[in-house]
Amino acid sequence: MNNELEKLKVPAIGLIVVGFINAVIGFFVLLSGLARLAGVVEDTYSPVNDAERLGFYFSTFIGYGIAFLSLISAPFIIYGGFQMMKGKRKKLVKFAAILAMLPVTACCFIVGLPFGIWSLIVLSKPEIKAIFNNESMPINYNPPQPPQF
Repeated sequence: MNNELEKLKVPAIGLIVVGFINAVIGFFVLLSGLARLAGVVEDTYSPVNDAERLGFYFSTFIGYGIAFLSLISAPFIIYGGFQMMKGKRKKLVKFAAILAMLPVTACCFIVGLPFGIWSLIVLSKPEIKAIFNNESMPINYNPPQPPQF
């Protein structure tokens, strides 16, 4: 069973790292937006016409919205990674892997995409399903022999 848990370790660590990166990026993007709104940082761009102004406000809103969703989804991704390492809560782990892959919920979905896909592939294997279902897998090896004196 430890061998199967080892298969979960690397994709789980990847999900945890992706969650932390999403949290940090989301936090700093929102912090910069708050600094801009408070007037701490001077806004150097001024749209020339109404179309540019609409595009600027729309892209700003979308950017801060994704940063907010990224900050909100990061704890789920991190918690899902920790649960994956333990071999528990399969539905939550799948949800975390999908969140890591979505561009709307993850600032660094380019890093999250391979780890999310890897996690879903590993979770679909029968021996891994058995771990999450708390079934005992048949042992295919003989235990080591005690030393002879």
